[in-house]
Amino acid sequence: MSVFRTRSAAALFAASLVLVACGGGGGDSSVPPGTPVSGGGGSGSGGGGTPSDPASKIDTAEEASRFLARATFGGSKSEIASLTGRDAADWLATEFSRSRTLTMPALLSQPRDTEGRLQSNRVDHLYWDHIITANDQLRQRMAFALSQIVVYSDAADNDQLMRAYYQDILIRNAFGNYRDLLEEVTYSPAMGEWLTYLRNRKGDERSGRMPDENYAREILQLFSIGLIELNMDGTPKLDAQGQQIETYTNDDIEGLARVFTGLSWAGGDFNDQPQDGDIRQMVMYPEQHSELEKVFLGTTIAAGTGGDESIRIALDTIFEHPNVAPFISRLLIQRFTQSDPAPAYIESVAMAFETGRFTAQGGRSFGTGQRGDLEATLAAVLLEPTIFEEPNAGATITTGKVREPILRFTHWARAFDISGVDAGNERRLNDTRSSDNSLGQQPFSSPSVFNFYRPGYVAPGTGSGAQNITVPEFQIVNESSSVGYLNFMTDFVFERASQRDRDIETYAPDYSDELALVDDPTALVDHLDDLLTGGRMPDAEKVDIVDILQTIEIRTNSAENTAADQEDVVQAAITLVVNSPSYAVTW
Repeated sequence: MSVFRTRSAAALFAASLVLVACGGGGGDSSVPPGTPVSGGGGSGSGGGGTPSDPASKIDTAEEASRFLARATFGGSKSEIASLTGRDAADWLATEFSRSRTLTMPALLSQPRDTEGRLQSNRVDHLYWDHIITANDQLRQRMAFALSQIVVYSDAADNDQLMRAYYQDILIRNAFGNYRDLLEEVTYSPAMGEWLTYLRNRKGDERSGRMPDENYAREILQLFSIGLIELNMDGTPKLDAQGQQIETYTNDDIEGLARVFTGLSWAGGDFNDQPQDGDIRQMVMYPEQHSELEKVFLGTTIAAGTGGDESIRIALDTIFEHPNVAPFISRLLIQRFTQSDPAPAYIESVAMAFETGRFTAQGGRSFGTGQRGDLEATLAAVLLEPTIFEEPNAGATITTGKVREPILRFTHWARAFDISGVDAGNERRLNDTRSSDNSLGQQPFSSPSVFNFYRPGYVAPGTGSGAQNITVPEFQIVNESSSVGYLNFMTDFVFERASQRDRDIETYAPDYSDELALVDDPTALVDHLDDLLTGGRMPDAEKVDIVDILQTIEIRTNSAENTAADQEDVVQAAITLVVNSPSYAVTW
């Protein structure tokens, strides 16, 4: 198979460089551009079907594949078949009602060593297994999206229980209310330790000590309102001089920092962590809470107000800010459907957030009617009529979403119905961010509270950058990460990833449907196009892959050699598709 190894490696490397050429480089912006250029908003017929069909009617398997790539960790063959012919709104309603898959119960059931310690990386292993196999795919995907907005990272510590507790906050609140989510996040020991306000003491004039301002700053900048005032469609508000208006000042941060004083572990004292403190909400220690007046965002909390009451008032004030709806809506759209959403799309989603209601074109209603309802908000994100429309020729640079590496890996795993789902046996899944042969991204291991990539990132020196199009995911795309992803995916597709116990087959894909097409490379590639890219792969790209497959010799001197070579053809085809530009983008 030396011909395959030479030709396919070159082709895969070339495919990775296509992405690098589109998104490499540095540059940064945490502020959304004033006039995004992608399509969005309004209504359209979408898909096929009759004129009376809602845009969200899923008429073909290709449409089902595309929708599931946006809404889940990738569609399996059975899920694609089940969704075809249905309205996506009905699918959403079913997903919203599914029971949730939590992390902590699974983690607590894991075996421990003689000293009562969990196996290293067990929470990471469970996370991979759950997002690939869990029945509540929409909830798990929403929790993943929220983990990139209210960012907590355990990259610097290994408290698995604390991490599991935080994950479950996101999972439980995924379809709840954003105000409730903010409160649980605020009192979580994971966030308290990550953003250094756990054991945050009140100021002391004599020593000059000031309350820690970290959480006060990040809850405003990243978790709720952002840096500049926004219209409901996400565009910046301008003052009389045509300048953008800042949402807060340093005085606001100083006032808000006083609010988040006095919180520490539950069940112990202020300075010492009890045994179960990492899986319980933090509590207020009144003697350590600032008794001073707290002024921020036009709100004044009177001197002497208790700590928990101060936090309640502060969270209410933040949540009621008019920026929250467009700011959070834009972030959620970016995590699911479009890297650079248009103002009309943002406004539609923001209105669902603001009213707590969303009604799909087919008439199905979502949400409780309370502001901040995430079910209504997510329904508006995924049922936006324009995302079901066929893009115009040449429009792909301004539509769709670049998929982060985690989503591309899980899509492969789900599409080919992997068996032996036990990430604990897969060495490569211990750390998928740091090595030269990794995805370049690992869940809950962001290098900073700003996530892996900033929402306003515009890649310099690129076609998208020239049009001021935000593509956050391009911030982690470069020559090294592209080759790392290529190697990681190739090893899993070819089932040669390193395993702890090689006598146990884990993360093993089922390629039986693909092997049935091995004698017709064109049909095989067409099938993979439908399954993995939703039928959006350009003809030229498919022709290139077919040309490579036809260079692979299939020996006929024995049944064993023929079967081995046929499997090589299938694995080569899949490897080329999952490393293609078409697979990296959903639209």
